[in-house]
Amino acid sequence: MRKKRHAIALPLVLVIVLVGGAFVAAAFYITENYYSSSKQTVTSTRLYNAAVSGIEEGKGWIYEKMKSGHIPRWTDKDGDGMLSSADKPAGAKYTYEALVAKVSSTDEGVFDMTTEDGIKLHIVVYDLAYEPHSDLLKDDYDYEKGFPPRIRPQLEEGSYVVRPSYAVTGRGGGSTGEGAPGSDIGVYLIRCTATYKDRTSTAEQAVAMRL
Repeated sequence: MRKKRHAIALPLVLVIVLVGGAFVAAAFYITENYYSSSKQTVTSTRLYNAAVSGIEEGKGWIYEKMKSGHIPRWTDKDGDGMLSSADKPAGAKYTYEALVAKVSSTDEGVFDMTTEDGIKLHIVVYDLAYEPHSDLLKDDYDYEKGFPPRIRPQLEEGSYVVRPSYAVTGRGGGSTGEGAPGSDIGVYLIRCTATYKDRTSTAEQAVAMRL
């Protein structure tokens, strides 16, 4: 009789061990998955906050140039007063890279930084007060992702206002509008990309500053 009880107890113990092991494995999986998700959320938040801090660095660069009496502007390479493919800098991938705000050839709104916790920041300041060439508004024009919008300072009832103007959504085009652009106002898009290992986050903000 005792032998039969021993024979029944052994399979029962094995079943309990297997079921217990399955519960432990499931608990480990849930914990690991939760940890991974939490880590990704924390990393995303850190990257976004770092990108926002990069935007503040861009604002500081513009402010310092304004304070010294210089308004950063984009360079019209072909001198026709309009942004066109002819203005694309040598080695640049996109036409809109000509809109990088500059004070001189050696002082432009593109710089890289690294935060204390190892996040790399790439900051670019674009001048938004530009006139698009008609070639950029054609339907067959190859759309460039990330093209900064055109925003012009305009004179309205004795005061300058900043007003967006679009002809083709997302392509930076726009109608000329009424009023003369303010020569003492700068309108910019600050774009910052934060990178940590294989993760990136980009933040951007349009700002207007007056000399």
